[in-house]
Amino acid sequence: MAAALQLAATLPPRLQSRIWQGNQLGGAGMRTVSSGHAALDALLPGAGWPSGSLTELLVEQGGIGEMRLVAPAVRALTAQGRYVLLVAPPWRPYACALEAWGIALDRLVWIRAGEDKAPWAAEQALKQDGIGAVMLWQPKARADVLRRLQVAAQDSQALAFLMRAPAARSQSSPAPLRMVCTPVPPPVADTRLNRREWMQHTGVCIDIFKRRGPPPAQPLVVTLPLQESVLPQPGAAPVMPWPGINHAVDRRHLAVVAAGGRQAAASVARVV
Repeated sequence: MAAALQLAATLPPRLQSRIWQGNQLGGAGMRTVSSGHAALDALLPGAGWPSGSLTELLVEQGGIGEMRLVAPAVRALTAQGRYVLLVAPPWRPYACALEAWGIALDRLVWIRAGEDKAPWAAEQALKQDGIGAVMLWQPKARADVLRRLQVAAQDSQALAFLMRAPAARSQSSPAPLRMVCTPVPPPVADTRLNRREWMQHTGVCIDIFKRRGPPPAQPLVVTLPLQESVLPQPGAAPVMPWPGINHAVDRRHLAVVAAGGRQAAASVARVV
């Protein structure tokens, strides 16, 4: 081993950059997209979410903060004109929040699919041009599904996220980057803060247990505040959704909720 390390030290710089040692954080030559969180980027190989490989976010249930965690990257991708697909999320996308995060709604596609069809939809999406990211919620992904997703991700230029249950931590996976995301509630309520101010201290604890390099010394807590604009306003009337939505992929509803009217939604082309 010592001889191999000595030999590596004598190689030209362009070749040394291609050599990775297990006790070092990898990332040389990797294509990444910044997570938008400096502390998290410092722990990710290549200083960002990896393009062309599968990333697993293990969450107890959908909606604990995984969208707020990836929102900066999604915003950057949609700003470049690339599409981001949400495949089988366990909740209805809230367009007001997405718009408040700066995400271009006309570059966001919501795919409603059953548990058996969702992996196929994500795999096909990764094979298309112009895709910036694919996010798939699949609590019970089979081993063969994981392999196909990783292969499809390797052949693409997109980010690929798979949301699974924390119980999958003990299971093997071809995904090079895996982490458990646990919601972190605000600290004990301060009587000087109202409920809205208190909600600005919510966050996610990120435990990276698999990456190209040694495991981090300890989990990272990232504060993910709820923007004031996405919280319901006192006395505000609810916005009624567009009726008759029954397509697997449909961006029209997102525009309706965000703009609050059919006229604005008519300007957004429906994707079938």
